[in-house]
Amino acid sequence: MKKDFKQFLILLIVSIFVAFTISFGYSIYQNYQREKKINEVKNLFNFGGTNEDKKEEAKEETKTEEIIKPEEVNSKESWNNLIITELQKDYVLDDERPFYKKLYDKIRGKKIYNFKSINNENETLVVEMNNNKITEKFFNDGKEFLEKELIANDDFSSYDLKAHNLAEEYTATYKDMLSKDTYLNTKNGLIEYQDGRKIEFIHKNAIMNGPAIEYLANGDKIEFNYVNGKRYGEAQKFYANGDKEDFFYGNNEKKNGASIYFFADGEREEVAYKDGVLEGPAIYIFNDGTAEHYEYKNGKRVED
Repeated sequence: MKKDFKQFLILLIVSIFVAFTISFGYSIYQNYQREKKINEVKNLFNFGGTNEDKKEEAKEETKTEEIIKPEEVNSKESWNNLIITELQKDYVLDDERPFYKKLYDKIRGKKIYNFKSINNENETLVVEMNNNKITEKFFNDGKEFLEKELIANDDFSSYDLKAHNLAEEYTATYKDMLSKDTYLNTKNGLIEYQDGRKIEFIHKNAIMNGPAIEYLANGDKIEFNYVNGKRYGEAQKFYANGDKEDFFYGNNEKKNGASIYFFADGEREEVAYKDGVLEGPAIYIFNDGTAEHYEYKNGKRVED
């Protein structure tokens, strides 16, 4: 008897849930059809305004109601609006999904937007918003080449960004994108390559600036500086075998100018680089103080 009663209760609960879902879906469908008919009547009698008015209206629909500044972000809604506003600088809304897909997304509590690039007709973007996570998938000719994951903190005042570059096979992580000082004076970014390399860096709004360290798969590491997203200035490379090299990154992010290579046994070589290639006079200094002079041309050593 008890078993039958339990089965009855379970069946009753399931029936109520199914009935509610069908009722909810049908209600949304009716509203959709009603709005569709109203729009058809408006278009028939030109109540909807001119074509230019409609174009302007369509543009307005893709804009957020209010422009949100990073310092004003303090809720899920304001965070979502900020992200959409940033995307609309390069993309326009192009959501032509079937009604049933939109209904399904709404039931699941997700927001999904389809965009197309303003400057590249072959590039599209799919944005999915769900609680404190936003996923952005970028496509070119239907093939995904970049995926971004945005994870907001508990109060939505800032968020972390993880970008998976499928074309160049690396993942970049940017902490505290809205610079709320959560990671003040620490390396708040990380790039991880599939070959084992990784770079730790400091950023503000995803623009790399300040000290950085590149760890190579063979155990070597390079300490350098980013200036507006590019390597520039003095740098040091520490080799796993104990050698060390002092050099300079030029405007093209290649070695330029004077460089000193310190061998682990105490000897050193003083050379010069031009666009990453050894070029010009060089000197090798032995531990006993004697020196050998020679020259590099196009990366090859030439004896005097």
